[in-house]
Amino acid sequence: MILVSFKVLRFEDSRSSQSELEIGGIYTGEIDKNRVYFTDQAGDNWTFYINDTCELV
Repeated sequence: MILVSFKVLRFEDSRSSQSELEIGGIYTGEIDKNRVYFTDQAGDNWTFYINDTCELV
């Protein structure tokens, strides 16, 4: 997989209290087709959808 920078547009699931993710935040994740995969500091795995829940930057 390829690493990309992405911006969070919205969440489909609730975040744990230890998650650093924020709407508008820019993070680095792995892209596969139209999805970006990211594991936050709390160890939660996230899947973001390009042009839906995230955008590439």
